Amino acid sequence: YGFTSMLVNVLRDEQPTHVAVAFDKSRQTFRLEEYAEYKAKRNKTPDEFSSQLPLIEEVLDALRIPFLKKDGYEADDIIATLTTQALDAGYEVLILTGDRDSLQLVTPESTVLYPMRGVSELARMTPEAVEAKYLVPPHRYPELAALVGEDSDNLPGVPGVGPKMAAKWIETYD
Repeated sequence: YGFTSMLVNVLRDEQPTHVAVAFDKSRQTFRLEEYAEYKAKRNKTPDEFSSQLPLIEEVLDALRIPFLKKDGYEADDIIATLTTQALDAGYEVLILTGDRDSLQLVTPESTVLYPMRGVSELARMTPEAVEAKYLVPPHRYPELAALVGEDSDNLPGVPGVGPKMAAKWIETYD
């Protein structure tokens, strides 16, 4: 219900000319091969959610919205690939995701729609919004995340370094 509600709201409000949805296929990705502790703290996907995926795919099929998933890759990788291809082709891109890693994709032509509350409130993460919130431009967000670490992905950062200090270091020391 939540996925479909958010999708319908975005289709109505944004009226996109092209739409695609990306899913993770499994947790076995090239990142896990590089770093065995990647996402190690995450719980197994709840059965209640997993059982909904075929229904979501049925909804997407009924709406004629393509969905993609690929062995060894995360949905983020698919989103980044599609975004890069669309920007190269001259499209304006909206990325609807709750994953902050996508902020590195933000440009004057690509905006992340980041869920704030439930399915109805989305923040428009433009280059200015990313810089206002994280004190670095979008293309530097991966550096900030590397310094701070990411609990949800079980990626350690520099002990005691928060977002403001990381942004200051990036600005000062490049």
